[in-house]
Amino acid sequence: MGVDVARGLAVLGMIAVHTASAEQIGEFAYFALSGRSAILFAVLAGVSLALTTGGTRPPAGPGLAAARRSIAARALALFVLGLVLTQLGSPAMVILATYAVLFLIALPLLRLSWQWLTAAAAVAAVAGPLLSFAIRSHVAVPDTFGETARFDMLTSVDGVRHLGSVILLQGTYPVLTWVPFLLAGMAIGRWGLRRERAGLVLVALGSALAVLGLGGSWVALNLFGGKDALVAHLDEMMPGEGAQLLADLLRMGSFGTVGTDPWQWMLTSTPHSGTMFEVVGSGGVAVAVLGMCLLAARVAPRILVPLAALGSMPLTIYAGHIVALALLLRTESFTPSWATLLWFLAVPLVFATLWRRYLGRGPLEWALAKIGAGAARLGSRPAVS
Repeated sequence: MGVDVARGLAVLGMIAVHTASAEQIGEFAYFALSGRSAILFAVLAGVSLALTTGGTRPPAGPGLAAARRSIAARALALFVLGLVLTQLGSPAMVILATYAVLFLIALPLLRLSWQWLTAAAAVAAVAGPLLSFAIRSHVAVPDTFGETARFDMLTSVDGVRHLGSVILLQGTYPVLTWVPFLLAGMAIGRWGLRRERAGLVLVALGSALAVLGLGGSWVALNLFGGKDALVAHLDEMMPGEGAQLLADLLRMGSFGTVGTDPWQWMLTSTPHSGTMFEVVGSGGVAVAVLGMCLLAARVAPRILVPLAALGSMPLTIYAGHIVALALLLRTESFTPSWATLLWFLAVPLVFATLWRRYLGRGPLEWALAKIGAGAARLGSRPAVS
């Protein structure tokens, strides 16, 4: 139940960011939710991959092959769904194409133990942002800052190249800096959530990582000259405005990556910056939240039933809110308001609770499971009598 509760929080967090403004819910709350809700969802996607492929016992033999076919088919379905949702014109940046590619990357890693997955996540958390920075600094790539995958990118060779840059390098959710979240989730799932003190361990570990990442960024910026270098750079463009401009930029966050000039942008940890500090810090927040949800599910399971119900059908609720936002834009000029936010939070909770109670699995989750099960059976051979 704890994993479902965490997924429910992640989905509601993404909905809040898409339907509210910092002025409404406060800058601190908006800053805490922005980017980090999606990261929590990515970590939980890794947890789910591990739990559905053997849990603490990695799959092997025919079971491994079937699991890989199932995940690959579901990844393809997620990719197509992501393109469809983007095509609707919603103001929300759709993350599903990145998730689909992350699922494909996970295929050769399904046999790894939690120790190896933990090591891989740690390496990726450092190497991914540094490699992204190096590539963007020295290689000419399409300007895809803040974009997500779209159907029209599949219509030409240049479009496909553009799509590759969006998904892998410098879109809103670049795979290169999102891989650590999936790997961390897979490591947690392989480690096991049924351990007696799993919740406490995850809270402690996540909190330590959050302090290391977010606190490390603060130290690098304020005690080792990073902030001064950025202010000086911005002062060159807007004399006398550098300090205020930097404060505004750090408060607003980025759109998937940071700039490459000067290199001190890599010392920031704002949402969607894709720096090493953000990956470690926000990844740690996600791990700690998962741990707290595991603890809460033990203490007050009945109170959390609506949230867990929502978390049991995250794809349905996520896609539904994207469609609702797109329809809202077609009928009137969308402006964030408390009424809109409350509707977008309350309706999914009520819908999910009733659907889960009377119909079971969410509709999109049911469809995805059918696709995965069909793909898993494709390579199976009938038993010889």
